[in-house]
Amino acid sequence: MTHRFIGTALVLALGLTLVTTTAAQNKKGGKKAGGTESAAVRATPVEEAPLYWIREEGKYGYIDNTGKVVIPVQYENTFGFREGLAGVRINGKHGYIDRTGKLVIPAIFDGTYAFKEGLAWVKQDGKYGYIDKTGQIVIAPQFDNAEDFSEGLAAVKVGNLYGYIDRTGKLVIPAQFSHVHRFIGGVAQVVTNGRTAYIDRTGRIIWLQKDGFKGKPEESGGHQHKL
Repeated sequence: MTHRFIGTALVLALGLTLVTTTAAQNKKGGKKAGGTESAAVRATPVEEAPLYWIREEGKYGYIDNTGKVVIPVQYENTFGFREGLAGVRINGKHGYIDRTGKLVIPAIFDGTYAFKEGLAWVKQDGKYGYIDKTGQIVIAPQFDNAEDFSEGLAAVKVGNLYGYIDRTGKLVIPAQFSHVHRFIGGVAQVVTNGRTAYIDRTGRIIWLQKDGFKGKPEESGGHQHKL
């Protein structure tokens, strides 16, 4: 409680400082109070309050941060909101709802997950592809597995190995890895020939483990795909 109070006090203090400074600058420049906002104020994004999934009698819905039910329990499953949309399962099929609970992308997919960088993977007839936030298929289902986009690239499985595609669906790093992770800071962790390695965005290995796995790959930080 003390930390929360101190944090709130700091926010209020900073807010008052910004208002005072802006008013002083406006006065100095001959602007009236209530005139054009400063660039700093205009650039400040307004974040949407999070929604939290709930489960009752085997069905899922959402509450807000006051505990109020804003989307009644009705879905067989849900994956949480990301980028304004949440994946839900209805009658065994997957689609997406907005924050009002409106089904904005029909539940027609065999599998889905959350949006990342404006795209989400979907599964149809055993293959994986990607849709945009309008529900339009932008990368046709063709892969044997797929992951979220990160820094413009997404890991996909072709046969028994993983590579990376760009936002057009082009395989820019050939499928050659048994396990993969997303890119962070231009680098991704992969497993090649039983060894952990790090690659850059071109697929070039920048570090390679000298010895191989001593246990199962998944016990050594290997790829784990969410279904």
